[in-house]
Amino acid sequence: MASRTQSIIDPSKARAGHPFHMFEAIAAQPAAIAEVVARNREGIAALARALKQAPSLTLAGLGTSLNGAIFGEYWLRTIGRMASVRAVSSFDVVNYGLKPQAGGALLVLSHRGWKQCSARAVAEAKAAGVMTAAICGQGPDEGARVADHLLLTTEQEQSAAHTKSLTAAMALLFALALELRSPGGSGDDLETQRLRGEFETIPEMMRRRLGDDSRERDAAEQMRNYRRIMVLGGGPNYPTAREIALKLKETSFAYAEGMQIEEFLHGPISSADRDTLVIIASGGGAAGARAEQLANALGEIGAERLGIYTRAGSALAEAVDVGIQVEGEEEALSPFALLLSLQLFTYWMAVKRGSNPDLAHRDDARHAKASGHFDM
Repeated sequence: MASRTQSIIDPSKARAGHPFHMFEAIAAQPAAIAEVVARNREGIAALARALKQAPSLTLAGLGTSLNGAIFGEYWLRTIGRMASVRAVSSFDVVNYGLKPQAGGALLVLSHRGWKQCSARAVAEAKAAGVMTAAICGQGPDEGARVADHLLLTTEQEQSAAHTKSLTAAMALLFALALELRSPGGSGDDLETQRLRGEFETIPEMMRRRLGDDSRERDAAEQMRNYRRIMVLGGGPNYPTAREIALKLKETSFAYAEGMQIEEFLHGPISSADRDTLVIIASGGGAAGARAEQLANALGEIGAERLGIYTRAGSALAEAVDVGIQVEGEEEALSPFALLLSLQLFTYWMAVKRGSNPDLAHRDDARHAKASGHFDM
């Protein structure tokens, strides 16, 4: 029997070439982010008020949604100034005791909204009297969407490689962090004003970037034959690295691993050689300084190096084989610009390799048979 995801992503209706659904979703992100944040403004304010009464917050998700939760943990801790916030797997929430603390809150991220771990996490938290919230894609009021506070992102994506639903969820989380930090208006301090001002420009920044993806396309052409790929980032871009590694697996079916820059230096660098492509995302800051050192070290080993960086991280340019600079000033907001560029690179990598980035092997009879052995 076809799964519910299979019914959304139908291989018999797959596109044969560019533009695939993934590309259209990437291109839709500027409008999606602006619309989703505007539509949820009251919900964000209500959730912020509720969270100010909670001593702790657990964010939960799986796959791309777990990466979204990790972005949220960083922003809610550093921008929103929450004293106790953690991002964990929804599977661990329901099976291994990582439930919200007494009096705390649970915020689940789920694109589809109905997958079993997300739905069960919300149901069990509500039954225990825990305040619940969910950030979900649009759909019926079931599963995670029965949370006490619900913020809806985009319509369901037609590609298995989620893009716009993630960045829309990220925008909601950043807006929530700003609301927790300050309700806006004349009470904002200078740092908050800078963060709020740059955040509001993200849709237009993305539109400009989408106007010319030739650098990402050229890099994908040059690097399309690598089968072993490391994606590295630090600070707010650790989840950027995780997410792009996941997308490379889903779309190009390559072995890709996303890791903290610092963690890579503590042992895993030993696995790098001339057959390794290392993608490094830098928004500056302490992680940016470490990224430059790492890239120079990888040059001695002979690994291929692709750097994606903002102006604050542009020291990386001299230490990589191929570099792409993107817009953005604040390190905290750099994941939006870096993710967009890397989504484009990932998309074109799949196309150049002859893969359909929408299907995640749903057109392969072996994978279709394999999916019958587990539920989602």
